[in-house]
Amino acid sequence: MALEAPAREIGKRRLFRFVDWAFGPDPDRDEVHLVYCDGEDEAGNPCGADSGEHGDRETAEMWAFEHAAEQPDHRSYGHLAYRPMITVPNEEPT
Repeated sequence: MALEAPAREIGKRRLFRFVDWAFGPDPDRDEVHLVYCDGEDEAGNPCGADSGEHGDRETAEMWAFEHAAEQPDHRSYGHLAYRPMITVPNEEPT
């Protein structure tokens, strides 16, 4: 059993213009940083505490030092960051 190629409509064309694109941070949207504790209590239960969402990394990281001062055995942390990005053509197509 041979497979046939799908039928094409004759006369339709598409023209694509190739342009260089740039990828970078979106200046209209804010970054979000959150630091969370990976520490455990004596029973092995995860701590689950976190810094909450902050617009700058330093504030989120400072929370880890404050939390470690309250819970000296909690020394393992994670950092989640959301950085909005965009793509834009180097020149707008005409």
